[in-house]
Amino acid sequence: MRGGADFNRNNLDCLRLILASIVVLFHSSALSELPAFSLLEQYAPRHFAIKAFFVISGLLIYRSYMRSSSVKSYFEKRLRRIYPAYVTVIVLAAISLWTMSSAPLSQYFGWAFWKYLGANLIFMNFLAPSLPGVFTANPSPAVNGALWTLKIEVAFYLLVPLIHYLCARFGAKRTMISIFGLSCLWKYGFAWLARTHSGHGMYSLDPSRNIYGQLEAQFPAQLGYFIAGILLLLYFDKLKYHFAAIAASTACLLVLDVRLTGEYLDVFWIPGVVFVFGFFRYFGNFARYGDFSYGVYIVHWPILQVLIAFGLLRLNPGLFLALALSIVGVVSILIWHLVESRFLARNSHYRRAPESGPS
Repeated sequence: MRGGADFNRNNLDCLRLILASIVVLFHSSALSELPAFSLLEQYAPRHFAIKAFFVISGLLIYRSYMRSSSVKSYFEKRLRRIYPAYVTVIVLAAISLWTMSSAPLSQYFGWAFWKYLGANLIFMNFLAPSLPGVFTANPSPAVNGALWTLKIEVAFYLLVPLIHYLCARFGAKRTMISIFGLSCLWKYGFAWLARTHSGHGMYSLDPSRNIYGQLEAQFPAQLGYFIAGILLLLYFDKLKYHFAAIAASTACLLVLDVRLTGEYLDVFWIPGVVFVFGFFRYFGNFARYGDFSYGVYIVHWPILQVLIAFGLLRLNPGLFLALALSIVGVVSILIWHLVESRFLARNSHYRRAPESGPS
């Protein structure tokens, strides 16, 4: 079925924008603590979007490495793609939010400010998540809590040359199965420890979960999703003949996982969602409009925080969400055109997309 599917004619840009929008919805609920948004967390897999991002990263980043002329070229493309917009958001937020701080100007631009700037610019957001006197009245004071996944993405980027070498040395199948298995061992091992030692805050700075619960969600637990994406790439020419079987098995695993296991098996069905949505039917050349998903992801949290700090939660929840999504959308488009697109490599498909048309 659909054996003629072409990897280059995919819907992954569209899917990433949808996933980024889902993240905005979940964080709107978490940051606002509005009961009206609670249904989303009750009836939707909470971390589905982020994990699907990791799968897509494995699929596209490994392909980018294989198509790069050198390791240097590969890392240069990765740096150009994520860092300019990231630095822009970090620096602009750090400087502009002094206008909302309850701390004196001299205290705001003191050691805590520079610690925030330094830690966040090297992706160590957990070392300094807040700025002095900013968002202290909000349910969460974090300036941009969504950025925790980027250090994991960077770890994936750094590992790709090693993974490629191991595949060449020991075979792709043996290498991928080994890494996937070790990642699952970490993930499920710490999940078991978290449930066994369920005391909140044990050996942890996060009072909502113990150290095992934190490790369960961190690298290398997420490596399994990245490897799953690489496997979709390596076996694409075989998988493209079995869309119906993949869709059916994905749906069954999703239902069983949500109802029986509490979403512990999502590493086995999320890749199926990505594959079917991304390649079964081509929606058109979405890349010609640009890629706004990254902008949506890195700007939405501080925008939500500002709206909450201004007391806009008093609005109807639907109006609050519409306002937030509108502002996030506009800012993301501006970041794409003013920052991201200007740093793309010359051979980026986003540069070629407007010329290629909808085909």
